[in-house]
Amino acid sequence: MLLKRVLVAAVFVPVLIVFIWWGGIPFLCLTGAIIGVALIEFYQGMGSAGIKLLPQEGVILGILLPVSIYLGGAGILPLVLVFIVLFVSLRQFFKFRVQGSSVSVFLTLGGILYISLLLSHVIMLRAIPGLGGKLVLTVFFVTWMGDSGAYFIGMVGGKHKLFPHISPNKSLEGLMGGVLLSCVAIFISQAWLSFPFLHLVILGVLTGVMGQLGDFFESMLKREVKRKDFGFILPGHGGVLDRFDSLLFTAPVFYHYLRYFIIGI
Repeated sequence: MLLKRVLVAAVFVPVLIVFIWWGGIPFLCLTGAIIGVALIEFYQGMGSAGIKLLPQEGVILGILLPVSIYLGGAGILPLVLVFIVLFVSLRQFFKFRVQGSSVSVFLTLGGILYISLLLSHVIMLRAIPGLGGKLVLTVFFVTWMGDSGAYFIGMVGGKHKLFPHISPNKSLEGLMGGVLLSCVAIFISQAWLSFPFLHLVILGVLTGVMGQLGDFFESMLKREVKRKDFGFILPGHGGVLDRFDSLLFTAPVFYHYLRYFIIGI
C-alpha cells in the first residue's frame, strides 16, 4: 500500500505542479477534470446505497461552476449558484416523481456544493495577480504535508482514537502530527512567499486542522454508504475524492483568510 502511494505521488505531483504553474486554460481543465471525476465517484457512492440522484446534471453543473468563475471572476458566483439551484430543482420537478424527490435534489446540489464549490477556490487563488501560482502550490503543499504527517505519525504512534465510529484508524497523535507538518510546510513556503510570522502560524494551524476535518467528513460519508473508498483510480489512495477530500476544506479557508487578513483582494 505504501509503495503504491509513493509511486502514484511521484507521477502525479510533478504533473500537478506543471499545470498549476502553467495556469490559464490547462489548469482550469485539470481542475474541471478532478471535479468531474470526484462528482462521479460521489454520486456512484450515494447511488450504491439506493439513493436516487441526478448524476449527469450534477456532473455537468459541477464542471460549469469553475468555468464560470474562470470566465467571470469570483463575483459571478452568486448568480451561478442561483442558476444551479433552480436548474436542479426544476429538472427534478419535470420528472413528475414525488417519491424521493427532496433527497434527489438536496444530494445532487450537496455534491456540487461540497466538491465543485469548495475546490473551485483553487481557481480563485490562481487568479490572484502575481501570486496565484505560488499560492496554489502552497495550499497543495501544506495540505498534503499535513495529510502525510497525520498518516505516518498516526500509523507509528497513534494510540488515542478520535472518532472510531467514523474513522477507526484516525488518532489524536495523527491529528497533532498533521497540524505540526502543516506548520512546517507553511514555513518552508516562505522560500517563495513573504507573509508575516503570525499569519504563517495561523494559516499552518488552520490548514492542518481543516485538512483533517475534511478527511473525517469524507470518512463519515463513506461509512454511511458502507464503502472503504469512493473510488480506485489512484492505487494506494483510493479515488480522486479520497485524495482531494482534505483540500476541499483547506482551499476555501486558505483563500478567504488571504482575502480578508493578508492581501485584501
